[in-house]
Amino acid sequence: MTLKRLRQAAGFTLVEVMIAIFLIGIGLLAVAPLFVYAAKTSATSADLGTVGAQAVRRMENLRARSFNSLTAGGSLTSNVASYFDASDPACLVRWTIADDATPATRKTIVVRAQAARRVVGLQKEVQLTTVRVR
Repeated sequence: MTLKRLRQAAGFTLVEVMIAIFLIGIGLLAVAPLFVYAAKTSATSADLGTVGAQAVRRMENLRARSFNSLTAGGSLTSNVASYFDASDPACLVRWTIADDATPATRKTIVVRAQAARRVVGLQKEVQLTTVRVR
């Protein structure tokens, strides 16, 4: 008789298994929004990293050029020939060069990089400014 009782108590019933699966499902549903939030945050961070790197790259390129080769012009809001770079599909870079004195002995360079996609909130962008003096 003892062996029979032992065999009956040696496992879980179907109801117990169903309750355990239900509780695990509720737990997974509670955690699912955290995964979505983490994915959006990761994509936003990737966009900001790409935009920042492209802005720094363009600014360093412009700073490496000779003072006399920096001709005034450009726009931060629209594409002007020779003052924008769309070679990276994830990012659009625009810049302006302004002569601050007459004769031109000081120039202000502004570089603006914008992410092509918008994941969360506003479109990600970085703007850098520097002054070059002859």
